[in-house]
Amino acid sequence: MKKWILLCISSLFVAVTAPAAEQFEPDRWSKGLHLLAGGGVNSSVYSASEERIDGGLGLNIKTDLLYVLDSNWALEWSANVKFNQVRSYLLWDTLLTIGVRRQVPSISPWDLGAPYARFFIGRAPTVLFLNGGQVDQISDPNVSRLHFDGPVAGIGWGALKKNSKGQIWFTELSFSVQALEQEESVRMDGDVPVVVSSMKMDDNSNIYSFTWTIGILAF
Repeated sequence: MKKWILLCISSLFVAVTAPAAEQFEPDRWSKGLHLLAGGGVNSSVYSASEERIDGGLGLNIKTDLLYVLDSNWALEWSANVKFNQVRSYLLWDTLLTIGVRRQVPSISPWDLGAPYARFFIGRAPTVLFLNGGQVDQISDPNVSRLHFDGPVAGIGWGALKKNSKGQIWFTELSFSVQALEQEESVRMDGDVPVVVSSMKMDDNSNIYSFTWTIGILAF
């Protein structure tokens, strides 16, 4: 999991220091590979058969690697790392997805940039850090975190613009649904995580998230 957060941070650093792609325009995408990176906030809700927990606002870091097919269509590979506080626990989500995006007509009377829409699916490994607390169904006091895994799907809408210096930037609002299908109880043996127990989840556990991101085109 740490590899993904380091990858996202390094990609964001590259995005800040790298020049904008010369031939890529907000309303006319150039073919080939392009990297978008940014950060923002998310609001998430955890829902199961017998409870509903509001995760409140949290931070997120996102990178999108695009392969542009033509000036309107692109395939994408994305990593979106989200952090939320659930009760006294830290929730760390990593949405690893593939998808498609397309330019769409503008319906706003204001100049908000060149709009696009995206659809994505993938997997979402999730870690709940207990921070010394305990969960009722866990009897082992040495368990320090819970690992979850399951599919994720979502949609997004955003807009691309170019500033006065020629830098292309974007803002995006997306919605995602994660299904938590597998749970593992983990304790730490020094620096090594050890799985204490593993089980299938059958309580219809899901995470619903709205994410707002702002970032730039790295290349």
